[in-house]
Amino acid sequence: MSAPLAALLGILLAAPCAASDPRLRFAAEPEPGSFHGLALSQGPGRPVCARATFDRRKAAAGGRILILDGAEPGDEDAIRMSQAVIARRGGLTSRAALAARRHGVPAVALGRGVWDPAGPALLVAEPVFGPSSSVGGVEARPAAGTREAALREDSAMCVDAPSARVLLLAPDEAEERVAAAEAARAYDGLRDAGALERWLDSEPGASRAAALCAELVPRAAEGAMPFADLARLTRAARAHAGAAGRERLARAERRAFARAARAARAELASCPSSAADAPSAEVLARLASEAKDLALRVAAIGGVLGTGDGGAGALARACGEAAARRRKSVPVASPSLEEASLAAGADRSEVVELPPDSWRRFVSENGLSDFLSSTLDDASLGLRRKSARVRERLLAARLEPASQAGRAALAAATVPVLVVGEDATLSASAGEVLTKVREAWAASWAPGPLGARLRAGRGSDYAGRMRLMRLAPADVSGLAFSRDPGSGRRGRILVEAAPGGIAAVLEGGAASARRALDARTGRMLESQGAEAGLTPARLKRLARLVRGLDAWRGGGVETAFSFAGGRLLVHHVRPLEPPAPARPVLDPFSPRPAAQALPVIDVR
Repeated sequence: MSAPLAALLGILLAAPCAASDPRLRFAAEPEPGSFHGLALSQGPGRPVCARATFDRRKAAAGGRILILDGAEPGDEDAIRMSQAVIARRGGLTSRAALAARRHGVPAVALGRGVWDPAGPALLVAEPVFGPSSSVGGVEARPAAGTREAALREDSAMCVDAPSARVLLLAPDEAEERVAAAEAARAYDGLRDAGALERWLDSEPGASRAAALCAELVPRAAEGAMPFADLARLTRAARAHAGAAGRERLARAERRAFARAARAARAELASCPSSAADAPSAEVLARLASEAKDLALRVAAIGGVLGTGDGGAGALARACGEAAARRRKSVPVASPSLEEASLAAGADRSEVVELPPDSWRRFVSENGLSDFLSSTLDDASLGLRRKSARVRERLLAARLEPASQAGRAALAAATVPVLVVGEDATLSASAGEVLTKVREAWAASWAPGPLGARLRAGRGSDYAGRMRLMRLAPADVSGLAFSRDPGSGRRGRILVEAAPGGIAAVLEGGAASARRALDARTGRMLESQGAEAGLTPARLKRLARLVRGLDAWRGGGVETAFSFAGGRLLVHHVRPLEPPAPARPVLDPFSPRPAAQALPVIDVR
């Protein structure tokens, strides 16, 4: 054995791993009823709790976690209205995954489980751990087998898509966790902290206060709750917990903050690597600004809870320093997507833009202006009912072939096209392109995007931009993810692809092969399914493309691609992380409007 190797071995054996490097410490013990799977969609980027259902009609009514085997073509409404989706099987190009990502619904595929013939239930094996023991100063609990758990109708559950985890709640906490989740969702629509305070008043106690804390801290961390509301509700929760429940609530606060801070640190830790690859000062400025804002939010939560900033501030400063160093060697402006694709060795699909005022003309020609205003202003309607009414009217309206938008769409659809709206991508032939354009517009009035606009006071502020991508025949097509679709971690590129054109992949009906690639080299790390035309040379080209688009955006991307002979085509590029919640104008982190845009009347 060489001297350097012997020295290294001596260092490793001289002290327990956990003491020598905190990154090597064992993860916390898994919670009972916790099942890991494949993250299909991040959704809002935080755990979502609700009652489960196997009934598509109940799911379509809203407020439920939908459990299914694998989504069918008619499950779009049920998935869109669900709080989360649990699939027994399926991959990143399954119907469930595509629909969940399209509508911002968190989704996890368990990849296992047996349907109980005696009733609507999914039986899933969970690990059982033996007694704790110490090995070299490290506490561990070895697995001692498995036991069967049942996911049943009305089971109380949480879906944590960023961790690719499903949690079956224990009976003693189920009622409060589900009730707190429902109360927090009502706050999402109304932004009424007083209503949440009254909800706490209706049944004082530490269990209710702790359950609400688990809902509010992640919202504040993502910017969906003003810190004044978090502080107000934290004071109310502590008052309701009383002396007997104060320690329980304090544990819940520490646990909620630790999870939020851990997620923030993971995101901030990847920032210097993103900065090192950034192609322009614009991307660097955005990375540094987002890191600073995230650290400020975590610090503000820590100020409310008395827990500090969890190390987020130091990581944000490191990100800013990395961005400042990189800024000296890159141009100011970012390249266009076409330029970034070309630089990475790919071409863009031929794209036809509908005229910019197409949505406004469509609304005017169908007499929808007053209807949209009155529906959005109707305080008696909840978010989901507003969404359902608007989408029903939009789908019943007509987009005339002779209209400006109709002529442009029909001219583009002489070959199969992808209709790409702000919140949907749909395949269409010439005979159905006008219908698909209306469906893509209607998708932007689903509860997710509509709720984001309403919370910002901009419910009807929708531009309706629409593009039609002309599709050429292809050998193989698929989706490539530059980072982990659930956690956003760097290092591996995930690819799912199938023979033929991209339309079949985006409709979720193709039998896809899955590949995991090393992000830097394109070397294949894992393989599932047939070759599907993904040769090693093509995979290296694809890795180069995806790596370049990740750098172009400064974050994880989902890329729809096709290989047609020697050509590599890019159909769409979308961010992996959930969209930042739109903030009210009065929120301190909200962008300030220009002074001339404010409705100020000169009274002099």
